[in-house]
Amino acid sequence: MHLFTAQIGKYRGPDAFDVTVKSGNPAFAPTWDLVRAWKSGKIDWDIYTQRYRQLMLQSYRKDPGLWHELLHRGIVTLLCYCRAGEQCHRYLLANFLRKLGEREGVVVVLEGERTPQTGVREKGTKSSGKLQQSAPPQTSLFQTAHPE
Repeated sequence: MHLFTAQIGKYRGPDAFDVTVKSGNPAFAPTWDLVRAWKSGKIDWDIYTQRYRQLMLQSYRKDPGLWHELLHRGIVTLLCYCRAGEQCHRYLLANFLRKLGEREGVVVVLEGERTPQTGVREKGTKSSGKLQQSAPPQTSLFQTAHPE
């Protein structure tokens, strides 16, 4: 599986997959409460990551078939409203899918951020198994930032 990320409105290819709470598949989206808490500064990124991780683990346990279906698509571009390089759940989800792929025997290549409408990675990026350089480092959703 080749996994890209992009901002909604900047990529509209056939592999676009909306993961927002506003308009996307709720199985992969954060809750409104979580988004509001992060945007208002009530929680920091570590707490956001922990809570989103819990939501995704619950989602996976509830409907693993949905997750396996996504894992077996050839190419997927995760879409969210956040700008490229910002702390965003699409990067967390990309890493979650990579780790899930490892567990399921599916190779997931993190291809990075797509550019506006072209579908090609931004200049200076390459397919190295990591998200684009401008994206902040993210903790895998299978690993906790803090002991639970």
